[in-house]
Amino acid sequence: MFRTLRAKLLIVFILITFIPMSAVGVISHTLQKQEITNNIERLISLQSYSLTKEVQRFIEEKLMDVAYFAQNPVLIDPESTELEVREQLYTFLDTHDIYGSIILLDEEGVVTAGVETSVIGQDLSEREWFQKALDGETSMSDLYVSPVLNEPMLVLAAPIYDAEEELIGVVSPSFKLGFVYDMLQNYTVEQQEAGWGGYTFILNSEGDVVGHPDGEKLLTANYFEQKNIPRETVEELINNYEVAETVDGEVYSFSTMHPIPGFDHVWYVGIAMEESELYAPLNGLLIGYLVVFSMVLIILTFVAYGLSKYLLRPIGHLIETTKRMAAGSRDNQQFVNAYEEVNQLNETFKQMTMELDERETYQKKAVGVIEATDNGVIAIDRETKQLTLFNRKCEEIFDVPKNDVIDKTIEHLMDESPHFESLVEKSHLFELLDKEEIVTQFEVDCPSGGSHKTLFLSVTTLPGAENAHDELLIVFYDLTEKRKMEKELLRSEKLKVAGEMSAGFAHEIRNPLTTIKGFIKLFDEQDGKMNPKYYKLVMDEIDRVTKIVNELLNIANPNVCEEKTKVNIDRMLENILTLYEGHMNRHHIKSETFLHGSLPDIEADSNKLKQVFINLIQNGIEAMPDGGQMNIHTKLGHSENSEKVIVIRIEDTGEGMDKDTMDKLGTPFFTTKETGTGLGLTTSFRVIEEMTGTIKVSSTQEKGTVFTISIPVHGPSEETQNKH
Repeated sequence: MFRTLRAKLLIVFILITFIPMSAVGVISHTLQKQEITNNIERLISLQSYSLTKEVQRFIEEKLMDVAYFAQNPVLIDPESTELEVREQLYTFLDTHDIYGSIILLDEEGVVTAGVETSVIGQDLSEREWFQKALDGETSMSDLYVSPVLNEPMLVLAAPIYDAEEELIGVVSPSFKLGFVYDMLQNYTVEQQEAGWGGYTFILNSEGDVVGHPDGEKLLTANYFEQKNIPRETVEELINNYEVAETVDGEVYSFSTMHPIPGFDHVWYVGIAMEESELYAPLNGLLIGYLVVFSMVLIILTFVAYGLSKYLLRPIGHLIETTKRMAAGSRDNQQFVNAYEEVNQLNETFKQMTMELDERETYQKKAVGVIEATDNGVIAIDRETKQLTLFNRKCEEIFDVPKNDVIDKTIEHLMDESPHFESLVEKSHLFELLDKEEIVTQFEVDCPSGGSHKTLFLSVTTLPGAENAHDELLIVFYDLTEKRKMEKELLRSEKLKVAGEMSAGFAHEIRNPLTTIKGFIKLFDEQDGKMNPKYYKLVMDEIDRVTKIVNELLNIANPNVCEEKTKVNIDRMLENILTLYEGHMNRHHIKSETFLHGSLPDIEADSNKLKQVFINLIQNGIEAMPDGGQMNIHTKLGHSENSEKVIVIRIEDTGEGMDKDTMDKLGTPFFTTKETGTGLGLTTSFRVIEEMTGTIKVSSTQEKGTVFTISIPVHGPSEETQNKH
C-alpha cells in the first residue's frame, strides 16, 4: 500500500501537518508548563521564605522580651524582696501569655525564685543557656523535652546586671511551641484553601522535626532519614533557590533560618505539597492540546487526501509517457496541462529527453574513441579494487578478454595476466590506490614471459559525488618500439661520435708520428748519428702521443681505479692556489678568494676533482699572458629541483672567447692552444657529469671568462654511477 505515490503523498501531507503541529504543541506546552512550574515553584519558595522570616521574627521578639525584662528595676535591685520579685514574674507572664513558666537564678546557677515553687533551689548551672547568660548573652535554647513538664519547650535566658553593671543573676522564661504550631497550622490551612493541600513543618540542623501539624512527630521523627533527603541536597536546593525533587508524591521547598544573635541554631522551614494537586493545571492544559490537535489532524487528513488526488492525475500521465520512452517509443508523448508546476515539469521532461538523446550519442562516441585509441585505458574502483573500464588496447597488451575482468578485482586480473601483475608491481599501484588525490606520470619497464615492454603511465583520480575520489584512471602508452628506435639512434650517434673522435685521434697522432718518422729517416741518412737536439724533439713528440692516448683512455673509461674519499672543496682550492702562487706571480696575475669557509664534505674521487680545478685554473692563467685578476668563489645553493649543491665560480680577466669557440667547448681534440690536446675540458665536463653536477660557461672577448660548477652535496647516486 505504502509503495504507491498516492500513499506516500498522503503520508507526507500528514507528516507535514503532524510534525509542525506536534512541534508547536510541544513547544507551547513546554513553555506554558515551564511558566506555570516556575510560578508555582516561585510561590512555594516565597511562602517558605516568608514563613522562615515569620518564625525568625517571632524568635527575635521573644529574645527582645526577655532582654527588656532583665532590665526590670525590681530585678536589678539586690534589695528587692522575694515577694516583689515573684510579683514581677507573674506580671511578666500575665503580660506575655505565650510563656508558661519563668525562673530567676543567681550567679551560681541556683534557682532563687519562680512561678513553680518545685524548681526553687535547683542547680541549673550546667545548662547551656545559663552559661551563655553568664557570658552576657541573651539566648534561646534549641527545642528539648522538659523533664518537669514532659513536653517540648524552648527556654530563654538573659543576664541581670545591677546599677554597678555587676552580674547578679539570670532570668529565664520558657514557653511551649503552641504558638509556632498555630502559625504552621495557619499556613497549612491557607495551602489547603488554595487547593494545593500539603502542610508546613520545621526541622533542626540534624533533620529532627521541631514543628509539625502532627504533634507525635516532634523530636521523634527525622525527615532527612524518612524521606531520604540528605542535608547536603537541602543546602544545595536552598542555595540554588530550587524546589526539591518529588518524594512520595510530595514536592518539598526548604528555606534556612540562619543563626541570629541569641539563637545560633540552624532551623529548616519546609513546605510540602501534593504533586498531583500542584500540577493539576498542567494536566488540564495537556488534555486540551491533545483534543485540539486530534481535531485538526483529522480535518487535515481529509484535505490531504483530496489534494493528493488532484496532484497525482497529471503525474500519472507523465509516468505512462516515461514507460513508453523506456520501452523505446519516443512518439505520441502525452502530457496533461494542470497547474504551472506540472506544466514546467512536462517541459523539463521534454528537454531532458532531448539531452538524454544527445548524451547517449556523445557516450557512444566516447566509448568508440576509448576503444579505438592506441592508449590503454583502465579505471579501478578505489574502495572495492574492481575494474570498471578496460578497453581494446588493454585486451591486446594483457591478453585477457574485457568481459572476463570487468567488475572483477585487481587480484583476479593479476592471476589471469602475468604482464598486468608485473605492471602492478612496477608502478606500485596498490600504494597509489591508497593516496587521497593523484595526478602523476611515469615510465615503467614490465618484463613478462620472456618479452619486455616499456609503458608510459598517466595516473589520475576521478572525482565522484561530493568531490570524493572514487576511481583511479590509468592511461598508458606502449613505448617499447619507440625506445628501441631511440636506442638505435643513440647507437648511430655513438658510432658517429666514435668516427669523429677516430678521425681527430688519427690526425693528432699522425702529426707527431710524421715528425718522428722524418727524424728517423734523417738518422738513417746520417749513418745513425743523432744530434742531441733532434733526440729531444723525438722524445717530446713521443710524450705528446702518450699524453693524447692517456687522456683518450680517461674519456673512454673514467671510472677505472676510482677511489672515493671525503673532500672539502674550500681546502682543495686553497691547496691548488698555493701550488700556483709562484706561477701567478711570474705572470703578474693577482688572485682573490671568496670561500664559504664551512662547506660540507662530499664523497668524490679527489684526484679527478682536483684535475678539474687545475684544468680550469691553468686555462685562466694561460688566458692572461700579460697579467690580470683571478677570483674564486664558493657557496651553498640549490639546484632547479631544490637539491642542495656547492657552487664554485672561477673568474678571470683574460682574452675571453667568441661564440664559435664557446659552442665547441668540451669537444675532444678542440683547442686554441699551440701545445694543447683538446682533451682537458672534455675530461673536466665528463668528471662533473659523473658527479651529477653541471658546468656553465660565460665569456666576453677582451673581458674574461667565468666557469660556474654546481656539485650536489650528497654526491652521485649509485644508479648514475652504474649508468656511466
